Amino acid sequence: MNRESLPAKNVLLKGAALLVPLALLLGPTSAQTARKNDAPNETRSIQLELVRTETGFFEAWKTKDQAYFREHMPENGIFWGENATLSRDQQLAEQQTPAKACVVEGYGLSDFGALPLATGAYLLTYKAEQYATCNGEKAPVHINGSSIYIFKTGHWQAIYRAQVPLKNQGSLPTSN
Repeated sequence: MNRESLPAKNVLLKGAALLVPLALLLGPTSAQTARKNDAPNETRSIQLELVRTETGFFEAWKTKDQAYFREHMPENGIFWGENATLSRDQQLAEQQTPAKACVVEGYGLSDFGALPLATGAYLLTYKAEQYATCNGEKAPVHINGSSIYIFKTGHWQAIYRAQVPLKNQGSLPTSN
């Protein structure tokens, strides 16, 4: 058995341990959309809206726009990263602290996937490249991200967001 893959498995298992109860919690009772059988065009339209919203989080991080986070994460929303799990309010407080300030030069998102979890709930996955310095240290360039979106108060909100840096930043495999 390759021991190097164990930390990755632990991260995946921890992420799955958070996602499964959250998906069950969201169930159909919390959804506000009425259709059970999404038409392909509607599903594609929802995926595009989720991609726009997720990209908005990166732009808000770059421009330090906390209002975007407040509007697109419900009060009970959480952010899960390599070092901590933060509530929406904790994430906003961390972004305000000058010592935690990041300078974001740019970012790019790709390889999106959207999976319906329940009526009005989707899992969005993606890969990101980010060029940022936080507290004088370069942030990991390559990350995998995922968000669980719910349709609430008339628009999509990320109730759960996760970003995990890829371990071997310098030797990423290419997709075929």
